[in-house]
Amino acid sequence: MKKIISLLFAILLIASCLPTVIFADEAVGFIAYNTGNNANDGLSAAKAKKSIGGASGNGVFSLVKDGGTVVVSEKMYFGSNYTWNANGPTVITANYGGVDYKNTEPAANPASGVIKAKAGTVITIASDVTLDDIILHSENGKEKIVIAPGATFTVTESVLTTTTTDTYFTLEVQKGGKAIINGGTFAAISGDGEYVLGDKAKIGKGGKFDRNGVVGFLSNTTGSNNYDGFSEATPKSGLGQVDGNGIVGVVAQGGTVVVCGKMYVSNNFAWSTAGKVIITGSFEGKDYKDPEPANNPEFGVFRMKPGTTFTVGSDLVFDDIIIFQDGAQCNIVVSPGATLTINESVITTTNSDTYMNIFVSKGANAVINGGTFASVSGEGRFRIGEKATVLQDKASVKENIPLRTSASVCYLDNANGNNEASGESADKAVKTYAAGLFKRISGGGTVVVSGGSVVGGAPYNMTQQLTPLTFTSNYGGIDYKDADKCAYRFSNGTTMVITSDVIFDDIILMEDEGNATTIKVTNNATLTVTDKAVFSSKKASGAHYTVILEKGTFAILSKEAQKHLKIQGEGTVITYEKGNADIFKHYLGTDIELP
Repeated sequence: MKKIISLLFAILLIASCLPTVIFADEAVGFIAYNTGNNANDGLSAAKAKKSIGGASGNGVFSLVKDGGTVVVSEKMYFGSNYTWNANGPTVITANYGGVDYKNTEPAANPASGVIKAKAGTVITIASDVTLDDIILHSENGKEKIVIAPGATFTVTESVLTTTTTDTYFTLEVQKGGKAIINGGTFAAISGDGEYVLGDKAKIGKGGKFDRNGVVGFLSNTTGSNNYDGFSEATPKSGLGQVDGNGIVGVVAQGGTVVVCGKMYVSNNFAWSTAGKVIITGSFEGKDYKDPEPANNPEFGVFRMKPGTTFTVGSDLVFDDIIIFQDGAQCNIVVSPGATLTINESVITTTNSDTYMNIFVSKGANAVINGGTFASVSGEGRFRIGEKATVLQDKASVKENIPLRTSASVCYLDNANGNNEASGESADKAVKTYAAGLFKRISGGGTVVVSGGSVVGGAPYNMTQQLTPLTFTSNYGGIDYKDADKCAYRFSNGTTMVITSDVIFDDIILMEDEGNATTIKVTNNATLTVTDKAVFSSKKASGAHYTVILEKGTFAILSKEAQKHLKIQGEGTVITYEKGNADIFKHYLGTDIELP
Protein backbone atom coordinates (compact mmCIF):
# COMPACT_ATOMS: atom_id res chain seq x y z
CA MET A 1 0.00 0.00 0.00
CA LYS A 2 1.13 3.51 -0.72
CA LYS A 3 1.59 5.49 2.49
CA ILE A 4 1.65 9.26 2.10
CA ILE A 5 3.24 11.06 5.02
CA SER A 6 4.43 14.66 4.86
CA LEU A 7 5.99 16.63 7.66
CA LEU A 8 3.31 19.28 7.31
CA PHE A 9 0.65 16.60 7.51
CA ALA A 10 2.30 15.16 10.60
CA ILE A 11 2.31 18.58 12.26
CA LEU A 12 -1.37 19.00 11.54
CA LEU A 13 -2.08 15.55 12.91
CA ILE A 14 -0.19 16.25 16.08
CA ALA A 15 -2.08 19.50 16.48
CA SER A 16 -5.30 17.54 16.15
CA CYS A 17 -4.29 15.42 19.12
CA LEU A 18 -4.41 18.22 21.66
CA PRO A 19 -7.00 17.74 24.43
CA THR A 20 -10.46 17.96 22.98
CA VAL A 21 -12.79 20.82 23.89
CA ILE A 22 -16.14 19.38 25.03
CA PHE A 23 -19.22 21.42 24.12
CA ALA A 24 -22.27 21.55 26.32
CA ASP A 25 -24.55 19.73 23.90
CA GLU A 26 -22.12 16.89 23.26
CA ALA A 27 -23.09 13.45 24.55
CA VAL A 28 -21.27 12.38 27.72
CA GLY A 29 -21.31 9.04 29.50
CA PHE A 30 -19.54 7.97 32.72
CA ILE A 31 -18.31 4.40 33.29
CA ALA A 32 -17.10 2.59 36.43
CA TYR A 33 -16.80 -1.19 36.10
CA ASN A 34 -16.52 -1.97 39.82
CA THR A 35 -18.86 0.61 41.35
CA GLY A 36 -21.18 1.50 38.47
CA ASN A 37 -24.58 0.05 37.56
CA ASN A 38 -26.20 -0.20 34.15
CA ALA A 39 -29.48 0.86 35.74
CA ASN A 40 -27.91 4.28 36.35
CA ASP A 41 -28.32 7.06 33.79
CA GLY A 42 -24.53 7.31 33.33
CA LEU A 43 -24.56 11.11 33.30
CA SER A 44 -22.28 11.61 36.30
CA ALA A 45 -19.56 9.82 38.25
CA ALA A 46 -22.08 9.11 41.02
CA LYS A 47 -24.42 7.42 38.55
CA ALA A 48 -21.89 5.79 36.23
CA LYS A 49 -22.66 2.88 33.96
CA LYS A 50 -20.95 -0.44 34.70
CA SER A 51 -20.27 -1.93 31.27
CA ILE A 52 -19.67 -0.82 27.71
CA GLY A 53 -22.52 -2.61 25.92
CA GLY A 54 -23.87 -1.88 22.46
CA ALA A 55 -25.92 0.81 20.73
CA SER A 56 -29.24 -0.71 21.85
CA GLY A 57 -28.00 -1.85 25.24
CA ASN A 58 -27.92 -0.18 28.63
CA GLY A 59 -24.14 0.31 28.91
CA VAL A 60 -22.14 3.47 28.33
CA PHE A 61 -21.90 3.00 24.55
CA SER A 62 -25.65 3.61 24.19
CA LEU A 63 -25.06 7.15 25.45
CA VAL A 64 -22.36 7.96 22.90
CA LYS A 65 -23.47 5.82 19.94
CA ASP A 66 -23.49 8.95 17.75
CA GLY A 67 -20.19 10.18 19.16
CA GLY A 68 -19.27 12.09 22.29
CA THR A 69 -17.17 11.67 25.41
CA VAL A 70 -16.74 8.64 27.67
CA VAL A 71 -15.48 9.63 31.11
CA VAL A 72 -13.75 6.74 32.88
CA SER A 73 -14.32 7.71 36.47
CA GLU A 74 -13.14 4.34 37.74
CA LYS A 75 -12.44 1.46 35.34
CA MET A 76 -13.43 0.69 31.74
CA TYR A 77 -13.10 -3.07 31.27
CA PHE A 78 -13.19 -5.08 28.04
CA GLY A 79 -14.06 -8.62 29.15
CA SER A 80 -14.09 -10.07 25.63
CA ASN A 81 -13.38 -9.07 22.03
CA TYR A 82 -15.20 -5.84 21.25
CA THR A 83 -15.77 -3.61 18.19
CA TRP A 84 -16.20 0.11 18.84
CA ASN A 85 -18.29 1.56 16.00
CA ALA A 86 -20.03 4.85 16.76
CA ASN A 87 -21.67 7.19 14.28
CA GLY A 88 -19.34 10.02 15.25
CA PRO A 89 -15.92 10.63 16.84
CA THR A 90 -15.47 9.57 20.47
CA VAL A 91 -13.08 10.83 23.13
CA ILE A 92 -12.30 8.49 26.03
CA THR A 93 -10.76 10.34 28.98
CA ALA A 94 -10.25 10.18 32.75
CA ASN A 95 -10.03 13.93 33.25
CA TYR A 96 -13.33 15.79 32.89
CA GLY A 97 -15.11 18.75 34.41
CA GLY A 98 -12.08 19.73 36.45
CA VAL A 99 -11.79 16.28 38.06
CA ASP A 100 -8.82 14.00 37.36
CA TYR A 101 -9.94 10.43 38.06
CA LYS A 102 -6.57 8.78 37.32
CA ASN A 103 -5.01 6.75 40.13
CA THR A 104 -1.97 4.71 39.10
CA GLU A 105 -1.78 2.82 42.40
CA PRO A 106 -1.42 -0.04 42.92
CA ALA A 107 1.02 -0.27 40.02
CA ALA A 108 -0.01 -3.84 39.17
CA ASN A 109 -3.68 -2.88 39.01
CA PRO A 110 -4.40 0.90 38.82
CA ALA A 111 -7.51 1.80 40.78
CA SER A 112 -9.27 4.35 38.58
CA GLY A 113 -9.19 6.36 35.39
CA VAL A 114 -7.99 3.24 33.63
CA ILE A 115 -8.80 1.08 30.59
CA LYS A 116 -8.13 -2.63 31.04
CA ALA A 117 -8.86 -5.73 28.99
CA LYS A 118 -9.01 -9.44 29.64
CA ALA A 119 -5.90 -11.33 28.55
CA GLY A 120 -5.93 -12.01 24.82
CA THR A 121 -8.74 -9.54 24.11
CA VAL A 122 -8.88 -7.79 20.72
CA ILE A 123 -10.43 -4.32 20.72
CA THR A 124 -11.35 -3.24 17.19
CA ILE A 125 -11.66 0.49 16.52
CA ALA A 126 -14.14 0.87 13.63
CA SER A 127 -14.85 4.60 14.08
CA ASP A 128 -12.77 7.61 15.12
CA VAL A 129 -11.59 7.25 18.74
CA THR A 130 -9.21 9.42 20.79
CA LEU A 131 -7.64 8.34 24.08
CA ASP A 132 -6.79 11.44 26.12
CA ASP A 133 -5.45 11.86 29.67
CA ILE A 134 -6.20 8.28 30.75
CA ILE A 135 -4.34 5.15 31.91
CA LEU A 136 -4.12 2.24 29.47
CA HIS A 137 -3.08 -0.80 31.49
CA SER A 138 -1.85 -4.14 30.14
CA GLU A 139 -2.13 -7.17 32.38
CA ASN A 140 -0.08 -9.62 30.35
CA GLY A 141 0.85 -8.02 27.01
CA LYS A 142 -1.49 -10.21 24.97
CA GLU A 143 -4.11 -7.49 24.54
CA LYS A 144 -4.45 -5.95 21.09
CA ILE A 145 -6.04 -2.88 19.51
CA VAL A 146 -6.94 -3.17 15.81
CA ILE A 147 -7.72 -0.05 13.77
CA ALA A 148 -10.18 -0.99 11.02
CA PRO A 149 -10.39 0.58 7.52
CA GLY A 150 -11.88 4.06 7.60
CA ALA A 151 -11.20 4.62 11.30
CA THR A 152 -8.65 6.88 12.99
CA PHE A 153 -7.26 5.97 16.41
CA THR A 154 -5.46 8.77 18.28
CA VAL A 155 -3.41 8.51 21.47
CA THR A 156 -2.45 11.90 22.90
CA GLU A 157 0.74 12.70 24.83
CA SER A 158 -1.21 12.74 28.11
CA VAL A 159 -2.01 9.00 27.98
CA LEU A 160 -0.21 6.86 30.58
CA THR A 161 0.56 3.26 29.66
CA THR A 162 1.25 0.88 32.51
CA THR A 163 1.78 -2.86 32.72
CA THR A 164 1.67 -5.70 35.22
CA THR A 165 4.36 -7.53 33.27
CA ASP A 166 7.16 -6.18 31.07
CA THR A 167 5.15 -5.52 27.93
CA TYR A 168 2.21 -3.50 26.63
CA PHE A 169 -0.73 -3.47 24.22
CA THR A 170 0.03 -4.16 20.57
CA LEU A 171 -1.44 -2.12 17.72
CA GLU A 172 -2.47 -3.29 14.26
CA VAL A 173 -3.41 -0.69 11.65
CA GLN A 174 -5.34 -2.32 8.85
CA LYS A 175 -5.25 -1.08 5.25
CA GLY A 176 -7.39 2.05 5.10
CA GLY A 177 -7.05 2.69 8.83
CA LYS A 178 -4.97 5.36 10.51
CA ALA A 179 -3.21 5.65 13.86
CA ILE A 180 -1.80 8.83 15.41
CA ILE A 181 0.31 7.74 18.37
CA ASN A 182 1.72 10.76 20.16
CA GLY A 183 2.20 9.21 23.60
CA GLY A 184 2.33 5.98 25.55
CA THR A 185 4.31 2.79 25.16
CA PHE A 186 3.16 -0.09 22.97
CA ALA A 187 4.69 -3.50 22.40
CA ALA A 188 4.39 -3.30 18.62
CA ILE A 189 2.70 -1.53 15.75
CA SER A 190 2.03 -3.38 12.50
CA GLY A 191 -0.26 -3.47 9.50
CA ASP A 192 -0.61 -1.87 6.08
CA GLY A 193 -2.45 1.26 7.22
CA GLU A 194 -1.07 4.74 7.85
CA TYR A 195 0.44 5.69 11.17
CA VAL A 196 2.35 8.59 12.66
CA LEU A 197 4.54 8.18 15.74
CA GLY A 198 5.12 11.31 17.82
CA ASP A 199 8.36 12.03 19.67
CA LYS A 200 6.87 10.90 22.99
CA ALA A 201 5.50 7.59 21.69
CA LYS A 202 7.49 4.43 22.37
CA ILE A 203 7.36 1.13 20.51
CA GLY A 204 8.88 -1.89 22.21
CA LYS A 205 10.48 -5.03 20.84
CA GLY A 206 8.83 -6.72 17.90
CA GLY A 207 7.27 -3.58 16.45
CA LYS A 208 6.96 -2.51 12.84
CA PHE A 209 7.20 1.17 12.11
CA ASP A 210 8.55 3.74 9.68
CA ARG A 211 12.23 4.52 9.25
CA ASN A 212 12.23 6.92 12.17
CA GLY A 213 11.95 3.79 14.24
CA VAL A 214 12.31 3.19 17.95
CA VAL A 215 14.84 5.00 20.12
CA GLY A 216 16.56 2.84 22.72
CA PHE A 217 19.16 3.84 25.33
CA LEU A 218 22.16 1.71 26.29
CA SER A 219 24.70 1.90 29.11
CA ASN A 220 26.73 -1.10 30.17
CA THR A 221 27.75 0.60 33.40
CA THR A 222 24.53 2.24 34.62
CA GLY A 223 21.85 0.25 32.80
CA SER A 224 19.94 -2.94 33.45
CA ASN A 225 18.23 -5.34 31.09
CA ASN A 226 15.29 -5.18 33.48
CA TYR A 227 14.79 -1.53 32.43
CA ASP A 228 12.62 -0.68 29.42
CA GLY A 229 15.53 1.02 27.59
CA PHE A 230 13.43 3.99 26.47
CA SER A 231 15.23 6.78 28.32
CA GLU A 232 18.59 7.86 29.69
CA ALA A 233 17.28 7.06 33.17
CA THR A 234 16.25 3.50 32.21
CA PRO A 235 18.86 2.23 29.72
CA LYS A 236 19.48 -1.38 28.79
CA SER A 237 22.86 -2.76 29.87
CA GLY A 238 23.56 -5.44 27.27
CA LEU A 239 23.09 -6.28 23.61
CA GLY A 240 20.99 -9.43 23.79
CA GLN A 241 19.14 -10.86 20.79
CA VAL A 242 15.99 -9.93 18.90
CA ASP A 243 13.82 -12.01 21.23
CA GLY A 244 15.88 -11.18 24.31
CA ASN A 245 15.78 -8.38 26.84
CA GLY A 246 18.82 -6.39 25.67
CA ILE A 247 19.00 -3.39 23.34
CA VAL A 248 18.68 -5.52 20.19
CA GLY A 249 15.21 -6.51 21.34
CA VAL A 250 14.22 -2.84 21.62
CA VAL A 251 15.32 -2.00 18.06
CA ALA A 252 14.51 -5.39 16.57
CA GLN A 253 12.78 -3.81 13.57
CA GLY A 254 15.20 -0.88 13.24
CA GLY A 255 15.69 2.46 14.94
CA THR A 256 18.31 4.33 16.95
CA VAL A 257 20.52 3.18 19.81
CA VAL A 258 21.67 6.07 22.00
CA VAL A 259 24.83 5.05 23.82
CA CYS A 260 24.54 7.22 26.92
CA GLY A 261 27.24 5.17 28.67
CA LYS A 262 29.18 2.32 27.11
CA MET A 263 28.17 -0.19 24.45
CA TYR A 264 30.31 -3.19 25.29
CA VAL A 265 30.76 -6.31 23.19
CA SER A 266 32.03 -8.87 25.68
CA ASN A 267 32.23 -11.84 23.30
CA ASN A 268 32.05 -12.48 19.57
CA PHE A 269 28.66 -11.11 18.61
CA ALA A 270 26.46 -11.17 15.47
CA TRP A 271 24.28 -8.07 15.18
CA SER A 272 21.11 -8.63 13.16
CA THR A 273 17.85 -6.66 13.09
CA ALA A 274 14.97 -6.48 10.62
CA GLY A 275 15.61 -2.79 9.83
CA LYS A 276 18.48 -0.35 9.75
CA VAL A 277 19.85 0.83 13.11
CA ILE A 278 21.83 3.99 13.89
CA ILE A 279 24.20 3.77 16.86
CA THR A 280 25.08 7.20 18.24
CA GLY A 281 26.62 8.90 21.25
CA SER A 282 24.67 12.12 20.74
CA PHE A 283 20.90 12.58 20.71
CA GLU A 284 18.43 15.49 20.73
CA GLY A 285 21.08 18.07 21.53
CA LYS A 286 22.82 16.08 24.26
CA ASP A 287 26.34 14.82 23.61
CA TYR A 288 27.24 11.81 25.76
CA LYS A 289 30.72 11.33 24.29
CA ASP A 290 33.67 11.67 26.67
CA PRO A 291 37.06 10.51 25.33
CA GLU A 292 38.63 10.76 28.78
CA PRO A 293 40.33 8.88 30.22
CA ALA A 294 42.03 8.21 26.89
CA ASN A 295 42.93 4.64 27.84
CA ASN A 296 39.41 3.78 29.03
CA PRO A 297 36.54 6.05 27.81
CA GLU A 298 33.24 5.20 29.48
CA PHE A 299 30.59 7.42 27.86
CA GLY A 300 29.27 7.59 24.31
CA VAL A 301 31.64 4.79 23.37
CA PHE A 302 31.50 1.52 21.43
CA ARG A 303 34.17 -0.90 22.61
CA MET A 304 34.87 -4.61 22.43
CA LYS A 305 36.67 -7.14 24.57
CA PRO A 306 40.25 -7.46 23.25
CA GLY A 307 40.44 -9.84 20.32
CA THR A 308 36.67 -9.90 19.79
CA THR A 309 34.81 -9.91 16.44
CA PHE A 310 31.60 -7.92 15.90
CA THR A 311 29.69 -9.22 12.89
CA VAL A 312 27.27 -6.83 11.16
CA GLY A 313 24.41 -8.88 9.75
CA SER A 314 22.01 -6.04 8.89
CA ASP A 315 22.28 -2.37 7.91
CA LEU A 316 24.10 -0.48 10.66
CA VAL A 317 25.27 3.14 10.95
CA PHE A 318 27.79 4.48 13.46
CA ASP A 319 27.19 8.20 13.92
CA ASP A 320 28.77 10.73 16.33
CA ILE A 321 30.19 8.10 18.67
CA ILE A 322 33.59 6.96 19.95
CA ILE A 323 34.84 3.62 18.58
CA PHE A 324 37.53 2.44 20.98
CA GLN A 325 40.13 -0.24 20.20
CA ASP A 326 40.99 -1.96 23.48
CA GLY A 327 44.15 -4.07 23.66
CA ALA A 328 44.44 -7.03 21.29
CA GLN A 329 43.16 -6.53 17.74
CA CYS A 330 39.38 -6.29 17.35
CA ASN A 331 37.52 -6.88 14.10
CA ILE A 332 34.29 -5.74 12.49
CA VAL A 333 32.99 -8.10 9.80
CA VAL A 334 30.21 -7.06 7.43
CA SER A 335 28.12 -10.02 6.28
CA PRO A 336 26.63 -10.50 2.78
CA GLY A 337 23.55 -8.35 2.24
CA ALA A 338 24.41 -5.86 5.00
CA THR A 339 25.73 -2.31 4.74
CA LEU A 340 27.97 -0.76 7.39
CA THR A 341 28.21 3.05 7.40
CA ILE A 342 30.67 5.00 9.53
CA ASN A 343 29.96 8.73 9.38
CA GLU A 344 32.49 11.55 9.48
CA SER A 345 31.43 12.43 13.02
CA VAL A 346 32.81 9.15 14.44
CA ILE A 347 35.88 9.43 16.70
CA THR A 348 38.25 6.45 16.85
CA THR A 349 40.60 6.06 19.81
CA THR A 350 42.90 3.31 21.05
CA ASN A 351 44.92 2.31 24.11
CA SER A 352 47.25 0.18 22.02
CA ASP A 353 49.26 0.79 18.87
CA THR A 354 46.51 -0.12 16.44
CA TYR A 355 42.86 0.37 15.52
CA MET A 356 40.04 -1.95 14.53
CA ASN A 357 40.03 -3.95 11.31
CA ILE A 358 37.02 -3.91 8.97
CA PHE A 359 36.43 -6.87 6.67
CA VAL A 360 33.72 -6.58 4.00
CA SER A 361 32.46 -9.99 2.89
CA LYS A 362 31.47 -10.71 -0.71
CA GLY A 363 27.95 -9.35 -1.19
CA ALA A 364 28.35 -6.82 1.65
CA ASN A 365 28.81 -3.05 1.53
CA ALA A 366 30.72 -0.55 3.66
CA VAL A 367 30.85 3.24 3.54
CA ILE A 368 33.76 4.49 5.67
CA ASN A 369 33.53 8.29 5.78
CA GLY A 370 35.36 8.89 9.04
CA GLY A 371 37.59 7.42 11.72
CA THR A 372 40.90 5.60 11.68
CA PHE A 373 41.12 1.85 11.04
CA ALA A 374 43.98 -0.60 10.83
CA SER A 375 42.64 -2.06 7.59
CA VAL A 376 39.61 -2.22 5.35
CA SER A 377 39.57 -5.28 3.13
CA GLY A 378 37.45 -8.05 1.67
CA GLU A 379 35.69 -8.99 -1.57
CA GLY A 380 32.63 -6.83 -0.89
CA ARG A 381 31.99 -3.30 -2.12
CA PHE A 382 33.36 -0.48 -0.02
CA ARG A 383 34.15 3.19 -0.23
CA ILE A 384 36.74 5.09 1.81
CA GLY A 385 35.85 8.77 2.26
CA GLU A 386 38.34 11.61 2.29
CA LYS A 387 38.10 12.06 6.06
CA ALA A 388 38.68 8.39 6.86
CA THR A 389 42.15 7.03 7.56
CA VAL A 390 43.24 3.47 6.78
CA LEU A 391 46.69 2.51 8.11
CA GLN A 392 47.24 -0.67 6.14
CA ASP A 393 50.15 -0.83 3.74
CA LYS A 394 48.43 -0.77 0.36
CA ALA A 395 51.28 -2.77 -1.17
CA SER A 396 50.51 -5.62 1.19
CA VAL A 397 46.90 -5.89 0.13
CA LYS A 398 46.21 -8.74 -2.24
CA GLU A 399 45.63 -7.64 -5.83
CA ASN A 400 42.15 -9.13 -5.85
CA ILE A 401 41.20 -7.27 -2.67
CA PRO A 402 42.03 -3.65 -3.61
CA LEU A 403 41.51 -0.66 -1.40
CA ARG A 404 38.62 0.97 -3.25
CA THR A 405 37.90 4.64 -3.45
CA SER A 406 35.95 6.64 -5.98
CA ALA A 407 35.42 10.15 -7.24
CA SER A 408 32.62 12.06 -5.59
CA VAL A 409 31.84 14.48 -8.47
CA CYS A 410 31.68 13.77 -12.20
CA TYR A 411 30.46 15.96 -15.09
CA LEU A 412 28.23 14.37 -17.75
CA ASP A 413 27.61 15.72 -21.27
CA ASN A 414 26.04 13.34 -23.75
CA ALA A 415 26.55 15.72 -26.69
CA ASN A 416 30.14 16.85 -26.20
CA GLY A 417 31.61 14.58 -23.55
CA ASN A 418 34.40 12.02 -23.92
CA ASN A 419 34.59 8.83 -21.91
CA GLU A 420 38.39 9.09 -21.91
CA ALA A 421 38.17 12.44 -20.09
CA SER A 422 38.56 12.78 -16.33
CA GLY A 423 35.01 14.05 -15.71
CA GLU A 424 36.32 16.59 -13.21
CA SER A 425 34.95 19.68 -15.02
CA ALA A 426 32.46 20.69 -17.72
CA ASP A 427 35.18 20.80 -20.40
CA LYS A 428 36.34 17.34 -19.29
CA ALA A 429 32.90 15.77 -19.04
CA VAL A 430 32.28 12.12 -19.78
CA LYS A 431 29.75 11.11 -22.41
CA THR A 432 27.85 8.03 -21.22
CA TYR A 433 27.04 6.08 -18.08
CA ALA A 434 28.65 2.65 -18.10
CA ALA A 435 31.84 3.53 -19.98
CA GLY A 436 32.21 6.98 -18.46
CA LEU A 437 30.31 8.02 -15.35
CA PHE A 438 30.29 4.74 -13.43
CA LYS A 439 33.98 4.16 -14.03
CA ARG A 440 34.59 7.33 -12.06
CA ILE A 441 31.78 7.18 -9.51
CA SER A 442 31.21 3.76 -7.97
CA GLY A 443 30.19 4.63 -4.43
CA GLY A 444 27.82 7.56 -4.83
CA GLY A 445 28.33 11.29 -5.23
CA THR A 446 27.26 14.16 -7.49
CA VAL A 447 26.65 13.96 -11.24
CA VAL A 448 26.76 17.41 -12.83
CA VAL A 449 24.71 17.24 -16.03
CA SER A 450 26.46 20.08 -17.87
CA GLY A 451 25.36 19.30 -21.42
CA GLY A 452 22.52 16.86 -21.48
CA SER A 453 21.95 13.24 -20.59
CA VAL A 454 19.85 10.59 -22.31
CA VAL A 455 18.44 7.55 -20.54
CA GLY A 456 16.92 4.84 -22.71
CA GLY A 457 15.98 1.22 -22.39
CA ALA A 458 13.28 -1.10 -21.23
CA PRO A 459 14.58 -1.42 -18.64
CA TYR A 460 17.70 0.67 -17.97
CA ASN A 461 19.18 -0.47 -14.64
CA MET A 462 20.95 2.35 -12.83
CA THR A 463 24.23 1.05 -11.40
CA GLN A 464 23.86 0.44 -7.66
CA GLN A 465 25.72 2.85 -5.35
CA LEU A 466 26.62 2.73 -1.68
CA THR A 467 25.60 6.33 -0.97
CA PRO A 468 23.08 8.65 -2.67
CA LEU A 469 23.72 9.67 -6.28
CA THR A 470 22.67 13.29 -6.88
CA PHE A 471 21.95 14.57 -10.41
CA THR A 472 22.07 18.36 -10.82
CA SER A 473 22.65 20.97 -13.54
CA ASN A 474 23.65 23.74 -11.16
CA TYR A 475 27.07 23.30 -9.60
CA GLY A 476 30.09 25.39 -8.70
CA GLY A 477 28.16 28.62 -9.21
CA ILE A 478 27.22 27.76 -12.83
CA ASP A 479 23.67 26.98 -13.91
CA TYR A 480 23.79 24.72 -16.96
CA LYS A 481 20.02 24.14 -17.28
CA ASP A 482 18.68 24.56 -20.83
CA ALA A 483 15.59 22.74 -22.12
CA ASP A 484 17.14 22.36 -25.57
CA LYS A 485 20.76 21.63 -24.67
CA CYS A 486 20.99 20.56 -21.06
CA ALA A 487 18.27 18.35 -19.58
CA TYR A 488 18.00 14.89 -18.12
CA ARG A 489 16.05 13.27 -20.93
CA PHE A 490 14.10 10.01 -20.89
CA SER A 491 13.79 8.57 -24.39
CA ASN A 492 10.58 7.06 -25.78
CA GLY A 493 9.09 4.52 -23.36
CA THR A 494 12.07 4.31 -21.02
CA THR A 495 11.85 2.27 -17.83
CA MET A 496 14.61 3.25 -15.41
CA VAL A 497 15.21 0.90 -12.46
CA ILE A 498 16.77 2.36 -9.30
CA THR A 499 18.36 -0.04 -6.82
CA SER A 500 20.01 2.59 -4.57
CA ASP A 501 19.28 6.15 -3.50
CA VAL A 502 18.96 8.71 -6.32
CA ILE A 503 18.33 12.47 -5.97
CA PHE A 504 17.22 14.85 -8.76
CA ASP A 505 18.02 18.42 -7.71
CA ASP A 506 18.00 21.66 -9.76
CA ILE A 507 17.75 19.85 -13.06
CA ILE A 508 15.32 19.68 -15.99
CA LEU A 509 13.61 16.30 -16.29
CA MET A 510 12.56 15.95 -19.93
CA GLU A 511 10.21 13.30 -21.32
CA ASP A 512 10.38 12.49 -25.05
CA GLU A 513 7.41 12.09 -27.31
CA GLY A 514 5.92 8.61 -27.58
CA ASN A 515 5.37 6.10 -24.80
CA ALA A 516 5.38 7.19 -21.16
CA THR A 517 8.38 7.07 -18.84
CA THR A 518 8.49 4.68 -15.88
CA ILE A 519 10.82 4.93 -12.90
CA LYS A 520 10.89 1.78 -10.77
CA VAL A 521 12.35 2.00 -7.26
CA THR A 522 13.53 -1.32 -5.80
CA ASN A 523 15.87 -2.81 -3.19
CA ASN A 524 14.80 -0.52 -0.31
CA ALA A 525 16.05 2.50 -2.26
CA THR A 526 14.82 6.09 -2.02
CA LEU A 527 14.02 8.37 -4.97
CA THR A 528 14.19 12.10 -4.14
CA VAL A 529 12.96 14.95 -6.36
CA THR A 530 13.59 18.36 -4.75
CA ASP A 531 11.62 21.55 -5.30
CA LYS A 532 14.35 22.81 -7.67
CA ALA A 533 13.74 20.06 -10.21
CA VAL A 534 11.80 21.21 -13.29
CA PHE A 535 9.53 18.95 -15.35
CA SER A 536 9.35 19.43 -19.11
CA SER A 537 8.02 17.40 -22.00
CA LYS A 538 8.01 17.17 -25.77
CA LYS A 539 4.47 15.84 -25.54
CA ALA A 540 1.61 18.21 -26.20
CA SER A 541 -0.11 16.90 -23.07
CA GLY A 542 2.89 17.62 -20.86
CA ALA A 543 5.12 15.32 -18.84
CA HIS A 544 3.52 12.55 -16.81
CA TYR A 545 5.67 9.76 -15.44
CA THR A 546 4.77 6.58 -13.61
CA VAL A 547 6.79 5.82 -10.47
CA ILE A 548 6.54 2.27 -9.15
CA LEU A 549 7.57 1.92 -5.51
CA GLU A 550 8.23 -1.62 -4.40
CA LYS A 551 7.42 -2.51 -0.80
CA GLY A 552 10.04 -1.06 1.53
CA THR A 553 11.08 1.75 -0.83
CA PHE A 554 10.57 5.50 -0.42
CA ALA A 555 10.01 8.57 -2.58
CA ILE A 556 10.72 12.05 -1.20
CA LEU A 557 8.92 14.30 -3.68
CA SER A 558 8.29 18.03 -3.97
CA LYS A 559 4.68 19.10 -4.27
CA GLU A 560 5.30 20.01 -7.91
CA ALA A 561 6.80 16.58 -8.59
CA GLN A 562 3.72 14.90 -7.16
CA LYS A 563 1.63 16.67 -9.82
CA HIS A 564 3.66 15.03 -12.59
CA LEU A 565 4.25 11.60 -11.10
CA LYS A 566 1.66 8.85 -10.99
CA ILE A 567 2.58 6.71 -7.97
CA GLN A 568 2.01 2.98 -7.90
CA GLY A 569 3.14 0.18 -5.60
CA GLU A 570 3.45 -0.41 -1.87
CA GLY A 571 6.23 2.03 -1.02
CA THR A 572 5.98 5.24 0.97
CA VAL A 573 5.76 8.82 -0.34
CA ILE A 574 7.05 11.71 1.78
CA THR A 575 6.60 15.34 0.77
CA TYR A 576 9.92 17.14 0.28
CA GLU A 577 10.27 20.16 2.57
CA LYS A 578 12.94 22.67 1.55
CA GLY A 579 15.89 22.80 3.90
CA ASN A 580 14.67 20.03 6.19
CA ALA A 581 17.79 17.96 6.76
CA ASP A 582 15.98 15.51 9.03
CA ILE A 583 14.12 14.04 6.06
CA PHE A 584 17.36 13.10 4.37
CA LYS A 585 19.08 11.89 7.50
CA HIS A 586 16.25 9.50 8.32
CA TYR A 587 15.39 8.27 4.86
CA LEU A 588 18.74 8.31 3.06
CA GLY A 589 20.69 7.20 6.10
CA THR A 590 24.02 8.85 5.32
CA ASP A 591 25.50 12.28 5.84
CA ILE A 592 25.49 14.02 2.44
CA GLU A 593 25.57 17.59 1.20
CA LEU A 594 21.86 18.33 1.21
CA PRO A 595 20.19 20.07 -1.72
